[in-house]
Amino acid sequence: MDLQIGKLITEEWKHILKDRRLFLILFFVPILYTVLFGSIYLHHKVTEMATVVIDEDQSPLSRQIIQAFEQSETFQIKKEYHSEEEVKRALSTGEAKVGLIIPSNFEAKLKHGETLPLLTLIDGSNMMISNSATKGANEVITTFSMGYSQKKLQLKQGLQNEEVMNTLSPIPFRYRIMYNSAFNYSDFMLYGLVGAILQQVLFLGIALTITREKDAGTWQRFEAWRRNPWRIAYAKTAPYFLINFFNTAVTFVIALYAFGAPMSGSLLVGMAVVVSFTFAVSGIGYLISLFSSNQLGATQTAMLIAVPSFMLSGFTWPFEAMPKVLQVLGHMLPLTYFLDGVRNVFVKGNDFSVIWHDCISLILTGALTYFIAMLLTRFVIFSKKKSKDAAPGTQAVLPSGSNITL
Repeated sequence: MDLQIGKLITEEWKHILKDRRLFLILFFVPILYTVLFGSIYLHHKVTEMATVVIDEDQSPLSRQIIQAFEQSETFQIKKEYHSEEEVKRALSTGEAKVGLIIPSNFEAKLKHGETLPLLTLIDGSNMMISNSATKGANEVITTFSMGYSQKKLQLKQGLQNEEVMNTLSPIPFRYRIMYNSAFNYSDFMLYGLVGAILQQVLFLGIALTITREKDAGTWQRFEAWRRNPWRIAYAKTAPYFLINFFNTAVTFVIALYAFGAPMSGSLLVGMAVVVSFTFAVSGIGYLISLFSSNQLGATQTAMLIAVPSFMLSGFTWPFEAMPKVLQVLGHMLPLTYFLDGVRNVFVKGNDFSVIWHDCISLILTGALTYFIAMLLTRFVIFSKKKSKDAAPGTQAVLPSGSNITL
C-alpha cells in the first residue's frame, strides 16, 4: 500500500472530528480547566477566616482590638469563648481557623510599659490558612499599634507625627501554629497527594471492569443476573475494595515511616474514612463503566472527573476563598470528604465525632451511584441490547390482527 503523509493527516483529522469525546477533550477541556482552575483563585487571597475570641481583659482597648480584627477582610469573628481549651477545640473541629486571646490586665500593663502579648492560635493543617492568618494578624496588630501609639503620644506629650514614628512602641504580639508548627510542607501536601493517587487508581481500575467485558464480547453472559444486578456490582468491584485497602495501607506506612507524615489519631477511625471513600469511588467508577462503550471512553471519563478533584477538594485552597459555584462542585466530589477526614484524624488527632459527616457523605454518594447503576442494569442496559438483537426479525401486530415482519 502506498502511504502518503497528506492522506494520513487527513484521515487523522476526520477521526478527531468524528469522535465527539476526543474532539471535546482536545479542544474544550484545556479551556474548561483553565477557566475552572483560574476561578478557584478568583479572590486572589484567603478572606473571612472564621475567628473566635477570648477577651479576658474586657477593656476599651481589648474591644478596639477585636473590632480591628472584625473590620479586616482577612478575619470574621464568629464567637467569643472563655477558655483556651475551647478555642483549641474549635480549631480542632474546624469550627474556626484562628483564635485571638487577649490576656487579663492587658491595657493596664501596657500603659505601665509591661509586655503582655496578644496571642493568636492558628490552624496550621492548611498552610494557605496559616500563612494568610499570620500575615493578616501581623498587619492588623501593626496598623492598630501605630494608630494607638500615635494617639497616645500626641495627647500626652504633644509630639508631631514624625516624632511619634521615631518613638513608636508596637503592641506586643505572638502567634502559635497548631498541628504544623514548623510549617513543614510535606505534612501539608503528602496526604492530599496520596489521596488523589488512590482515587485515580481506583477510578481507572473499576471504570475498566465492565468495558473490558464489552470489548471482549463477554458482557452478555451477565444477562442471567439481570434481575439481581447487585451480584454483578459485587463481583466486579469487590477485588478493587481489597486492592484499595492494600494500597492505602502501603502508601500510608511509607508516608509515615519514610517521610515522617503526622499520625496523631486512631487508625481504626481512619479506616472508617477509607472504607467510606472506597465505597463512594467504586460506585462512581462502576457507573462510568456502565455508561462507557469501551475502555478508552471509560478512561477518558474517569480522567475528566479525577483531574480537577484535588484542586476542588479544599485541601490546598480553602473553600472560603472559592466562588460559591465551585464550593458546591467541590462538595460533590468524594476526594473532598476523604481528605477532610484524613486531615482531621491523622493530622489533628480527632475522633469519629468530628468526621462522621464525611463518612455519611461518602456512603450516600456510593449508595446513590450503585443504586442508579443497578436500575440501569435491571431495566435499561440488557433490555436495550435484547431489543436490538430482536429487531431484524420482529413481527408487529397491526390493529386489524394481521402480522407484518419488520
